[in-house]
Amino acid sequence: MNYIIGVDGGGTKTLALLADLDGNVLARGMSGPSNLNAVGFDAACAALESSIHIAMGDRAGEISALCLGLAGAGQREDVERFYVWALEKFPGTAVKVVNDAEILLAAGSPNGPALAMICGTGSIVYGRTVRGELIRAGGWGYLFGDEGSGYAMGQAALRAVMQAYDGRGPSTLLTELVLQHRGLSEPPELVRSIYEGHSPRLEVASLSRLVEEAAGRRDVVAAAILEESARELARTIAVVYPKLGASVCPLVITGGTILYGTHLKAAFHRACEALVLTFSVVRYVPEPAEGAVQLAWKMLLG
Repeated sequence: MNYIIGVDGGGTKTLALLADLDGNVLARGMSGPSNLNAVGFDAACAALESSIHIAMGDRAGEISALCLGLAGAGQREDVERFYVWALEKFPGTAVKVVNDAEILLAAGSPNGPALAMICGTGSIVYGRTVRGELIRAGGWGYLFGDEGSGYAMGQAALRAVMQAYDGRGPSTLLTELVLQHRGLSEPPELVRSIYEGHSPRLEVASLSRLVEEAAGRRDVVAAAILEESARELARTIAVVYPKLGASVCPLVITGGTILYGTHLKAAFHRACEALVLTFSVVRYVPEPAEGAVQLAWKMLLG
């Protein structure tokens, strides 16, 4: 039997969906991060291969088409590197390599002008114009951007904890939650704990859920972090939206930070209203890898 595979490679995890030639999903495989900018090319390829092999399991058969939707692969040379790797690793397979926004759009709004926002470990906004062109804003990595992302929220939480410890900022429930989460007693211990961690970037991003928890318990500092993150996300959309050539279009959203962030979602919608951003529909997509499956299936149709 022959199969098609769609992969969503992100900064936290990589998900591969195995489907039959009609596009029906049969199995899934999960592995670690495959964002080139976060883990490097070799580690990204290892995660991609692992997720694909886990999805295949012990099934006999060939992969007819493979679509890789990859965070961090925004440059042409990056796409080409992954394309060559996939052809060598899976000979005889039709291969397509795209950025993670394209599979999100394929899953949530396959036709016409649309907006796509990803808010997970990092953040980025893409727009598909009336001519089918892709434009972007944000997503430049944690050193240059990723405003409103899980990493940005986690970093803001750590700064708030240290400022409260110094007396430079107000006391916050985040101190208790972050120390408990890290198994520490005092804020200064966080410095070595984070910097010497296995993956500091992911560990910082994971603190975003504590910001959500603290905000739910009416912590003013955490609520302010969420509001600022929401404003940054809305501002990024506001830059892209006017360039699409459409008066109104759908917004498709994914990324664990906002998918599972109840308070961030609410703050984001408020921020969009404040900027008078209206959408024909707002659709949350839990598994953009389904869009990668669709793109792989279309390759077989020619």
